[in-house]
Amino acid sequence: MNNSVTRLVLTALTFAAPSLFAQVDFKVADRAVQVHSFGSQGFMYSNQNNYLSLPTSDGSFAFTDGGANISTQLTDKLRVGAQVYIRNVGEFGNWRPELDWAFGDYKFKNWFGIRAGKVKTALGLYNDVQDMDSLHTFALLPEAVYPIDWRSITIAHIGGDVYGNIEAKRLGTFAYTAYIGLRPQDPNSGYTYAAKGGGTTYDSLGGKQIGGDLRWTMPFGVVLGASYIQQDITGIGAVTLAGVITPSHQDTKADQMAQYYAQYTFKGFRFDAEYRRNLRDVNLYRNNVQFFESIVDSRGSYFAGTYRVAKHLELGAYRSIYYVDTRKDTDPPAMHHFDTAVCARIDLNNHWYAKVEGHFVDGAPTSPSASRGLYALSNPSGILPTTNLLVIRTGFSF
Repeated sequence: MNNSVTRLVLTALTFAAPSLFAQVDFKVADRAVQVHSFGSQGFMYSNQNNYLSLPTSDGSFAFTDGGANISTQLTDKLRVGAQVYIRNVGEFGNWRPELDWAFGDYKFKNWFGIRAGKVKTALGLYNDVQDMDSLHTFALLPEAVYPIDWRSITIAHIGGDVYGNIEAKRLGTFAYTAYIGLRPQDPNSGYTYAAKGGGTTYDSLGGKQIGGDLRWTMPFGVVLGASYIQQDITGIGAVTLAGVITPSHQDTKADQMAQYYAQYTFKGFRFDAEYRRNLRDVNLYRNNVQFFESIVDSRGSYFAGTYRVAKHLELGAYRSIYYVDTRKDTDPPAMHHFDTAVCARIDLNNHWYAKVEGHFVDGAPTSPSASRGLYALSNPSGILPTTNLLVIRTGFSF
């Protein structure tokens, strides 16, 4: 089945799903098993510049994802689950099914538990729920902090967590997570696609992650938190220059990310704010000889507000701000990505929703570590400094 036919079938299923599917519950050996499914289909159109590797300047429907998960409580303390995910967002995913997450979770007490497997990464407000589009007001989360083209290598790690929730009476609840593991590898991530535009291809790109998250949920609708990740990433591949292919690799000297977040919810109103700093120091080699050291101090932040106007209508807006390297001049378009977005979400019923969203982008970073939707490969005539983008997305969730 070619991509056009596949996309047509999935689009039809997205619209038909709310009336065709439902959550499946059954029992095995007296244990309840739950199966959930979800899917979405989007359309993007931009006035100039192709976005997210799609031909958006002509309008594109190549914005599809979906999945299904299964989980069960094997004992009172042990829960297992897994999710299969598929997507086609331009050059990302390419309809390749992947194991999004799969874990065993043993909770000794409410304040202490362990998880192991391919486990979702606790990072900020939304990293571990990026796959749950039905929970979000926006069609695209703020790309300064949650670039959709990096989703496959940020949503989970292969390793283990310790976690817990501590009740503090009138102070609310403190939740903590600490983990160690390996970052998943994806040959079609935003980083590798941007690197191809510069002539570099990777056979492998990954390594160890260690990190944690601390979140304080107060009784009056306020959430405060902080996350931290330290990574040791190695990439092995080749660079092609003037038709000559040369073996290359990169080794991380330092890759540290700190993220701080706040959320306030009152009735139908929600306010989010997040700030992320990523300090990377990487040695680059060709033929095992170091030729460059890349040091980057990037900063990303956003603030967003949403309001439930009526039962079936929610409105939202955000301002997303990203600087490629704050040690340098951030005025050139290649050194920043500013995005102002406005959105309307319509809940057609309990399982089916639609979103209409406008983006007004200033900036065009294209280096692999800073890619935010704009790529040299999908804009061969060059990238203009501004982009206006329309996103329409509909989906279902059971």
